[in-house]
Amino acid sequence: MIDEKTDMFHLYLDELDSLAIDELPDCKDIISERKATMKKESDRTHLPRVIASNGFAYFGGSVVSTNLESDKVLCGEPVSPGVYEGRVRIVHEPSKANLCQGEVLVCHGTDPSWTPLFLSAGALVMEVGGLMTHGSVVAREYGIPAVVGLEKVTERLSEGQMVRVDGSNGTVEMIDEGDSSD
Repeated sequence: MIDEKTDMFHLYLDELDSLAIDELPDCKDIISERKATMKKESDRTHLPRVIASNGFAYFGGSVVSTNLESDKVLCGEPVSPGVYEGRVRIVHEPSKANLCQGEVLVCHGTDPSWTPLFLSAGALVMEVGGLMTHGSVVAREYGIPAVVGLEKVTERLSEGQMVRVDGSNGTVEMIDEGDSSD
């Protein structure tokens, strides 16, 4: 009735009950459609900022933050206090990161596999996240400034660019080499 035993995980319980008594004639079509949706979603590179309980995905940034932004300042959510200046290192996969000591870790989001990178990072800037997400909590534990909720930040900042991350106010300022306060 199904092509692969793992196809059953694409069906709801009531559909499995119907399949068991041979009353789900279009099961292969249902499975195929759900596999296609799953493939499409797994290829997504732009992660939603918030996913509501009803499944709605919100991709935009905060209205307040967007109104305060300029060409040189990005505004997000402050999640770990402190101010740090350093060079941007954009990381998409923690296992392939070339993060040097003191660089600013810029990424879409983190999970526990990213934790070793926090030992080297001078600050954290993430596209998604909130006060209690993994990256925010670990940044506070390691005492590094962090700002999250910066839409498309991995595209808006450049590798090696000098920035000032203010984890107390939620800003990331792009600074010229001569503007550094070090």
